[in-house]
Amino acid sequence: LVEAEKARVLGQLEAIEWYEKAIAGAKENEYLNEEALANELACQFYLQKDIPKIAQVYLRDAHYAYQQWGATAKVQQLEAKYPQFLSPKTSNTISTNSTILANKIAPISTTGSSQWLDLNSVTKASQTLSKEIILSKLLEKMMSIVIENAGAEKGYLLLPKQDNWFIEGSGHGSEITVLQSLPIEESEQLSVNIIHYVARTKENIVLNDATQEGNFTRDPYIVKQHSQSILCMPLLNQGQLISILYLENNLTTGAFTSNRIETLNLLSSQLAISIENSLLYDNLEHKVAERTQELSSALDHLKTTQAQLVESEKMASLGGLVAGVAHEINTPIGIGVTAASTLADRTTETVTLYTNKQLKGSALTAYFNMAQTSSNLILNNLNRAAELIQSFKQVAVDQSNLDKRSFVVKKYIEDGLLNLKPHLKKTQHQITVNGDEKIEINSYPGAFSQIVTNLVMNSLNHAYQVEEAGNILFELKLVSERLIIEYSDDGCGISPENLDKIFEPFFTTARMEGGTGLGLHIVFNLVSQKLNGTINVQSEVGVGTKFILNLPLS
Repeated sequence: LVEAEKARVLGQLEAIEWYEKAIAGAKENEYLNEEALANELACQFYLQKDIPKIAQVYLRDAHYAYQQWGATAKVQQLEAKYPQFLSPKTSNTISTNSTILANKIAPISTTGSSQWLDLNSVTKASQTLSKEIILSKLLEKMMSIVIENAGAEKGYLLLPKQDNWFIEGSGHGSEITVLQSLPIEESEQLSVNIIHYVARTKENIVLNDATQEGNFTRDPYIVKQHSQSILCMPLLNQGQLISILYLENNLTTGAFTSNRIETLNLLSSQLAISIENSLLYDNLEHKVAERTQELSSALDHLKTTQAQLVESEKMASLGGLVAGVAHEINTPIGIGVTAASTLADRTTETVTLYTNKQLKGSALTAYFNMAQTSSNLILNNLNRAAELIQSFKQVAVDQSNLDKRSFVVKKYIEDGLLNLKPHLKKTQHQITVNGDEKIEINSYPGAFSQIVTNLVMNSLNHAYQVEEAGNILFELKLVSERLIIEYSDDGCGISPENLDKIFEPFFTTARMEGGTGLGLHIVFNLVSQKLNGTINVQSEVGVGTKFILNLPLS
């Protein structure tokens, strides 16, 4: 009974089944009070659904159960509240036979004979329709149920669209067709005039012999088809026209008896509600599909943009490498050029003295000493420049190379830091690399170099104020055949609310300063995916930040 009430509050027709189970259970266990209450609540449910005939059946059973229980005041209360259904005079005569009415509505007189309306069939039909939400399946079941219960030879269900009516469901015997979207003007299977009349007035049209009675005897369709029985019914929900049902039986006149019409009237509210819900669901499906397509396109665009930004980060790193090359090589080349220039000048002077026969032995000895010193200086600085170029070349090749190779970690980090000299030369920061100089790994040097660069640049951009001197440390350790790199700075630290977001793409606290929010995201992806490792972060505001990388040796 609680399930029934819950379903009622939520507007679900499953309440019908729960009320029946509650009544049956109470009756089987002889709980009169529960049986009475369940019937009373079921009555209220059907009254809310504007189905008074069924409500009356449950009310009478509730009235009788309260009588049997001895709840006299409750019996009087029901009689006062529902005088149209109960009267003191007739209520006292209700016997146990009244429970038969639980499955049959009171008889309806049609053409002098008495016929019964099967409530079970109506209830099952309502339940079947209420459970279906897909429009095509709903229309199939609906046409089958309507034609069977109405005794129609053929039937059509019409839906409004763009100020016109379209056939969306049709049935001829057991042959059901749905979602044709055929304008009624293009069909020769029904009366367009009757459809427009029902759409305008929202009233039923029942013709027992269409060619002989009613206002449509001269209708072109009826005249041509010699139509006999026609029923056209509006399906309304809260006064709004949702659909139109058009039925015909040309095998006999008077096919649509008042009993069959009453059946359709009982079903009409559920038909309208089910159609409206299904249309809303169908519309929602279309919107979801459109939104999904929009999101898919946006995601593709985002991925493209992200790839472009990642490439931009790589190019910026290579740009820093080029600047580092220029900065580092400038010193030995400059010394070499100066030494060569000095040597050239002294050679010119010595040649002049020799030509003029003024060259003394001491001067020649001094020249030889200077020439040797200058030559050594030039040679040493050219070798230094060559070494730098080779180091930069290796870093540049590694950054663009996807292959694995073995390399010494400490030296590789130190070489990789060379391309950051342009960023460091105007600061007072100190970068230290501690660890065993023999630690070697077989990995992807390009990815490794990108990680080193991005970590340092993250500290330079976010950890320190302008002109603040900081200490950055790389600590290398071997633990259980794994390389542990602890990278730390003593900068401002990261706030707790931002700590969980730093590896997310496009997250940055320096958007106004041109930050892309991709640096640490790239680090995370390279460590976890390319190098098959893990990375964790620890930070304390005002103390600093530490990144702990755990990498396989191979």
